[in-house]
Amino acid sequence: MTGRYKLTLAVLCAGHFVNDAYSSIIFPLLPLLKQRLDLTTSQVFWLAPLYAISSSLMQPLYGFISDRYARRSFAVFGPVVTGVFVSMIGLAPSYSMLILILMAGGVGIGAFHPQGAAMAAAASGERRRVGMAIFSASGTVGYSLGPLAIALIYTSFGLDRTYYIAIVGLLMTAVMFRICPPLEDKRTTRTTGETKWRFIEALKKVWKPLLLLYLITVIRSGLQMTTNNYLPFLLGERGYAVTGMGGILTVFLLLGGLGGLAGGFMAERVSGRAVTLYSGLLSGPLMVAAFLTTGPLSIILLGLGGFMLLSTLPVNVAMAQEFMPEHTSTVSAWMMGAAWGVGALAPPALDMFVPQFGFTNVLIFASSATLLSALFAYLLPRDESAHRRVVQTEPVTAHVAGG
Repeated sequence: MTGRYKLTLAVLCAGHFVNDAYSSIIFPLLPLLKQRLDLTTSQVFWLAPLYAISSSLMQPLYGFISDRYARRSFAVFGPVVTGVFVSMIGLAPSYSMLILILMAGGVGIGAFHPQGAAMAAAASGERRRVGMAIFSASGTVGYSLGPLAIALIYTSFGLDRTYYIAIVGLLMTAVMFRICPPLEDKRTTRTTGETKWRFIEALKKVWKPLLLLYLITVIRSGLQMTTNNYLPFLLGERGYAVTGMGGILTVFLLLGGLGGLAGGFMAERVSGRAVTLYSGLLSGPLMVAAFLTTGPLSIILLGLGGFMLLSTLPVNVAMAQEFMPEHTSTVSAWMMGAAWGVGALAPPALDMFVPQFGFTNVLIFASSATLLSALFAYLLPRDESAHRRVVQTEPVTAHVAGG
């Protein structure tokens, strides 16, 4: 990996950190927004999937457009769009305006990820799994620090001053604009019909393992989104203030980011399938134990559960890219966007059970369901070497445009 590509990867990781930090700041504010706007719990838990429409479910469309028309722009301007709109959460005068603000900010989040992931994969060269692990972990670490950062802003300045954090997105876009030129594109010219046909032909050969990877990502993201949404209310019932909620969420998500980084290095030494399988067997029990206990032990178990739960997300994205190396942006969009968008439906889907069973029992049920991800991991192909050799023998720049 040359100096140019290392710098590009570093700046993309920084952009991912900032972009994803914005995307998680809403979670510790949910109880406050519920009280200020007089919302029902159902309205509160619909915010995540509505947010996901523009930030996650639309990522395949963003990936398609960025592959063909504005590759650099989507990655570079994502943080500023996210920052400007998401920082206005505290100013929302109504539920409908809050949704509009979130969906507008979600456009920046969703636009950044497909091309950002494809450019990071290109810059990583033959060490794609490690590069994707670093890229993904930087986003997860940012995602983990978002709740703590906004809790500190709220404590210091109040809910009406959340717009102070917009400056970070502005600065990040300025840095990316200066340092991140588009990587070289060596694709041959193809018509839309030819590109679509090649994609379909490639998909026919690997649809089964791709479907398994997709389902694994949906299940794990579903538990993460449910934890993000329900945990502040559970902690509120246990007497925690906003800063405490933000700090505990940060422990969960930060350990998840470190898990993603560790998973990438482990996948180089064993296999992505093995990392996915064993983390699936361990994450559910650890999360269940966290919700059954209280105090420091609960926080430790929650952090370990997050470490295992999120350890394979970058590995699974890299595995999917290796199955379809000529369509990395599109595949990344499905794995990082569409899968997470579907996972975001878990909180409102489980909301009907909260009045009867409570937040603790619903979280325990959601954690137990992650054992299904271990079953799907067991069904993945055992020999990944052929797919990895295909990726590693291609020119690095061939991965930039993806589709």
